[in-house]
Amino acid sequence: MISQLEDVVNLVTGSLVLFSSIGIFVLTLNARYTQAIARVREIYDHLKSSDNPKKLAQELDAIVFRCHLLKWSFGLLICSAISSGLFLLSSIFSRFMENISPEILILCVVCSVLFIFSSMVFLFMDVLASLKATLIHIERWK
Repeated sequence: MISQLEDVVNLVTGSLVLFSSIGIFVLTLNARYTQAIARVREIYDHLKSSDNPKKLAQELDAIVFRCHLLKWSFGLLICSAISSGLFLLSSIFSRFMENISPEILILCVVCSVLFIFSSMVFLFMDVLASLKATLIHIERWK
């Protein structure tokens, strides 16, 4: 019984580390999304009474684009969490029932890593969009 428990703990440890990293990534995305939404509201309020609406409209478009990128990054991260959860549950059940194929477990891990990687690509695209919005704001964008 103790050896089975040790096997399960060893198996679960890797998945828990992956879950923790997903949690930290969620906090980062949430902070960026909250900041972008606040900036959208601020720019929109200034746009109504602006003497230079073209510049503000460009900046607003860039930040709204950021929000869309962050939305996709969140979605992919959720898919990664689901894949990791399926791997974790499948791993535990396979220890006791031994009827889950290793290919399914490998597929869950690969999907989880691919989803995290894709989410990070969208986060990088958000950083680029953020730079564009900043350059528009300081009138360095052509």
